[in-house]
Amino acid sequence: MGFAERLTRMAAKPKLDVQVCDHCNLRCAGCLHFAPLAEERCLDVEEYERDLRRLASVEGIGGYFGSVVLMGGEPLLHPRLADVIHATRMHLPQQHVILCTNGLLLKRMGDDFWHALVQCDVDLLISPYPLRVDYEGLEELAREKGAHVAFAADITDTADGKETFLRLAIDPKGKCDQARSFLSCPFGGCYLQLTRGAIWPCQVSAHHGSLARRFGYNMHDSPADSLPLESIASTDDIETFRRMPHPMCRHCNNDALTVVPWERSRLAATEWLAPR
Repeated sequence: MGFAERLTRMAAKPKLDVQVCDHCNLRCAGCLHFAPLAEERCLDVEEYERDLRRLASVEGIGGYFGSVVLMGGEPLLHPRLADVIHATRMHLPQQHVILCTNGLLLKRMGDDFWHALVQCDVDLLISPYPLRVDYEGLEELAREKGAHVAFAADITDTADGKETFLRLAIDPKGKCDQARSFLSCPFGGCYLQLTRGAIWPCQVSAHHGSLARRFGYNMHDSPADSLPLESIASTDDIETFRRMPHPMCRHCNNDALTVVPWERSRLAATEWLAPR
């Protein structure tokens, strides 16, 4: 990422991602949220509501985020997804909220899910993958249910959907230059993560535990890698946090990022690690 592009992105409102489920029903190689490597875990609704209450009390938080994205893994796997949607809207009433899904389970979702989307004014964003899926039929279903629906490709300007994936280049030994990694990162500071009672600067810092557990890499979090919700007085604190490099940045060789064709994961470490 060029310096000018980085400045433009940082000037925009940050997005806030909420990982509703760590695991997924579609095993994408190199998943940016490590879903193929994750244990089956769904967001604890009561814990999430506590985090939302803390976040809602932050001065200036109303409308601060460009969007709040309920995602995964695959969020439709959550047995209380409607409760997650309602809680998000109740505590963040001024935010644009999006539910991002691969759509494979949409036909099985009950009325409580569809009612929650409509009542809470949450947009449904479907990520189309190169699979034999009737995406037009899913779009028609969503519209029949009264939901606002779009495809992720409409936002990313990728005409063929998720036919390619950005491949991470993680250095488990953490020998990358921290500042250089931050400046060349396409995520850090722009796609904040809400999990474990804190805000994290990117999905690698927030969710790398699945990678570490699977392959035994020692990538311990530093206290400086996250911003505890209880420590945030105003959005100025978030702005300061998201605009600076963090210790976890030393694990990302962002000069080695590549774009690869989408495929199913073989659960190989090379899907996430920098080439040696």
